[in-house]
Amino acid sequence: MYLSDLIKKPVFNPSGEKIGKLKDVIVSSETTYPIIKAISVNTSGKIVKNIPWSHIKDIGKNITLKTSINDIGEYKSLKNDIKLINDILDRQVVDIEDKKIRRVNDLKISATNGYYHVIGVDIGIHGILKRLSLNRIVKPLGIDSREDLISWKDIDALHSDYSKLKLKVSKQKIKKLHPADIADIVDQLGLNESITILNSLDDEAAADTLEEVSPERQVILLEGMESQRAAELLDEMSPDDAADLLADLPDEKAEELLDLMEPEESEDLRKLLEYPENTAGGVMTTEFAFVKEDLTAGQVLESLREVAKDVETIYYIYVLSKTGELVGVVSLREILLSDHDMKLADFMQTDIIKVDVMEDQHEVAQKIAKYNLIALPVVEKEKKMRGIITVDDAIDIVLPTAWKKRVPRMFGR
Repeated sequence: MYLSDLIKKPVFNPSGEKIGKLKDVIVSSETTYPIIKAISVNTSGKIVKNIPWSHIKDIGKNITLKTSINDIGEYKSLKNDIKLINDILDRQVVDIEDKKIRRVNDLKISATNGYYHVIGVDIGIHGILKRLSLNRIVKPLGIDSREDLISWKDIDALHSDYSKLKLKVSKQKIKKLHPADIADIVDQLGLNESITILNSLDDEAAADTLEEVSPERQVILLEGMESQRAAELLDEMSPDDAADLLADLPDEKAEELLDLMEPEESEDLRKLLEYPENTAGGVMTTEFAFVKEDLTAGQVLESLREVAKDVETIYYIYVLSKTGELVGVVSLREILLSDHDMKLADFMQTDIIKVDVMEDQHEVAQKIAKYNLIALPVVEKEKKMRGIITVDDAIDIVLPTAWKKRVPRMFGR
């Protein structure tokens, strides 16, 4: 049977006297499949009474007691008890297979060894139709009303709070999802559930997920989680994304998080925050691959092995002078095809397409499109290299606000 079969079912004394209606079903979560321990009854006198299951004679068409309700001692709820209607029905679970949030529309109950157990939750249209008493008329209309069950053994609660359900398998399987898929789930969950999921991921995976979450939601999540954890995620995020997020936070909160971050990362972000939001400096990232101009192609390859893990894109390698001025650019393909002893200065491009840190972001996007670039260097005072703007950043600029940060990270970690 289903929980919906019991909702508001009339309850009778052994004498046949109606004493009220079922209000809830109380189960114990101490077993793999929870056992019904008691029912809550709304009595005719407007009093709610918890009746132990041992006093229930029948739950067929009606619910009949073995003993008069006046002679029954009330069931005292225990710590691990769950009220199925109040705590579970219409709550949400994370459906890992389909990468979405699903609603508990009904619960399936089965009789085993003299006990009634909850064996699963119905997340499909079957549960809704059954509760609306429409399941008999859907077949002629061609509606697929088959049950869609998640076994109870795969259901868990967050911190034993059964108003917040998830799948037990989520901590293991959710880590295998793409950050964008995890972000879709996080966007749909409540604050505490979202933070719990982010906290179950390692720093890098959590940061990648946070980058894919909607901007408004990012702010809520960062304000809701522990400050040290928030600072750790900012450390792992791309500098441009982290700077955008900090700019949306209240000044006091942003300053607190900057103080908790690694000094080098914090310094980079403070510099980015100095630039107006809609300029090249405001949207650039400070993570880029660069080498000194006196190296050979072989030495550059050795150098790139060290810096590759810390940069956003490695397609272009920028050549800097000893004073940090941009003097050339070379592609990774050119380095791979060059003789290892060949000096970088002999084959690098010195006619460089670049933008100033104060250039308008839309002009930057147009320049990337015009020259079909994967990344564009950003300089200050014509030569001083400050960062790069990647093609996915340019797409973010030209897309409508609602789609910002929803672009696939083509050149990210």
